[in-house]
Formats: sequence, structure tokens, C-alpha cells
Amino acid sequence: MKRLLSIDEQIEHMKNKGISFNVVSEAEAKKFLMNNNYFLKLYSYRKNYQKYDIGVNAGKYINLDFGYLKELSTIDMHLRYLIFEMCLDIEHAIKVKLLNKVLRVEKEDGYELIKAFLSQGKNIRCLENIKAHRNGAYCKDLINKYYPYFPIWVFVEVISFGNLLSLCAFCKDTYGIEIANSKLMNEVRDIRNACAHSNCLINNMIDKIDSTKQPNNEITNFVKEIKGISNNARGKYLNRRFSYSLVTLMYVYNELVQDTPKRFRFAQFKNFMEERVVRNKEYFVKNDQIVGIYKFHKKIVDNLQL
Repeated sequence: MKRLLSIDEQIEHMKNKGISFNVVSEAEAKKFLMNNNYFLKLYSYRKNYQKYDIGVNAGKYINLDFGYLKELSTIDMHLRYLIFEMCLDIEHAIKVKLLNKVLRVEKEDGYELIKAFLSQGKNIRCLENIKAHRNGAYCKDLINKYYPYFPIWVFVEVISFGNLLSLCAFCKDTYGIEIANSKLMNEVRDIRNACAHSNCLINNMIDKIDSTKQPNNEITNFVKEIKGISNNARGKYLNRRFSYSLVTLMYVYNELVQDTPKRFRFAQFKNFMEERVVRNKEYFVKNDQIVGIYKFHKKIVDNLQL
């Protein structure tokens, strides 16, 4: 079991791993770790850097400064906020499309569908989760008025994003209504949840997707149409966990969300890539992994219709 390190010990540990304090001094780093971020989270961004294999520096990181870790963590924070807003737009779009399609089904009153959905054993916890929020500040009126017999237009307002995706899958099985590819939506759910819990997104951009998985054909074809991305680059980056999730999010957003919010969000993302991400680009010019990932996603963003 690892013991808790003091701030001074954290600094010393990083120095022993070859992390320098030139861009950010040790005093500034201590202040940052006390007031702005914590060691476990900040230190995790080291995974984007390689180590020396041999020699006196074996096991130490190559060309890594505390300032680079700080900058990556800050970029990641801005990225999480932007992605989460996009996920909220996707969630709203799913609800609108689902309600419009279900309410067109002949003899469907909106109640029986939810009754049938909740009768499935795997969905019973959904009702329990709703009940647990009966005293919540924002949904208690809806819950107390309708519990446990919800029409679909109320139900979608009081369930989690994961339960919403389960409801979409149920509607597909019941009525043949498909809002979006369920495998792609699972990717969106995962990155949404990571953002909601303030998890790191870019702390290990070289991490590959599970060897048993293959990039979805819709995503592969989407990237294949983008000029300037070679077959080699497409295969390389779509097999990276972070890159695949982000491209999937972009694709789903483009497919589901209406033009007005889409133009706004894509302009936001383009601005983020062209300004905030490259504000201190000199920190990363020697890291081919980070530079390559940036160029790949910049081409994706540039291809989006504003």
C-alpha cells in the first residue's frame, strides 16, 4: 500500500523521475498542487511521454517539465467543459427525436411503452433511482405527480443518460425506432460520464482501444472522407481510446443536433483548437505523439460544417 506523500515529497518524486522545473519553478509547482490541482491527477499526464530505456537516465521521462503537465491538465479542463456541453445538446436532441417518433406510433399513448420498459427486470433499478430523487430540488414535482406511472414525455425528464439510451434500445426492439447507433452512443455515454465526474481525458492519449474491438464502420467511413488524413493516420488514431471517443462524439453530434446549436458548438471547438490548445505549443514540439494527435483532430474539426 502506497503512503500519502507530502507536497515536498511529491516534488521530489517527480524530480527523481526526470521531471524538470524550468517552465514552472518548484515554489510555483507547490502552490499549484496546494490550490489548483492534486498530484494523482496532474502526474497522470506523464503517460503521454516516453522514458529512457538505457543509460544513467533509464526509467526517467524524456523532455518533461512540470509546466507541460500543468498545461495539459488545463487544456483537459477546458476540453471537458466543451465536450459536456456537446453531450447535453446530444441528450436533448435524442429526447426530441424519440418523443416525436414514439408519439407517431398508432395506438401508443406514451404510458404503456414505459410500463413495458419498466417491467423488464434489468430496468427495475431505473424506477428505484427515480424514487431516490423524489425530494430533489428540480424534478420532485414531476416525480411526485406521476410516480410510478410515467408517460414517456415525463419519463425522459427524470432518468439518467444511460437509462435514456436503454429506453432508445427498447423502442428499437419494440417499434423499430432507431435514433442512433447504440454502440456509438455507448462511446458518447462513456466520455460524457468522464466529463461529468471530472475525469482526465487526455492523460494517456497513446492508450489503445481494447484489442478485441474494431472502430465502427460509420466512424471509419466518416474519417475516410476527410481530405488530408492518410489511411495510416486513420488506422493509427482511430485505434487510440481518446481519439476514437472524440471522433465518435463529433460524428454523433453532427448527425443528431440541429444546425443552429451545431454551428455554435463547432465554432467553439474550432476556436479552442486554434487558440487555447496551441497557446503554449512550444511545450510540445518535441513530443511527436502529442503533435500527431493534434494534427489529426485539427483536420477533423476543420472538416465540420459551421
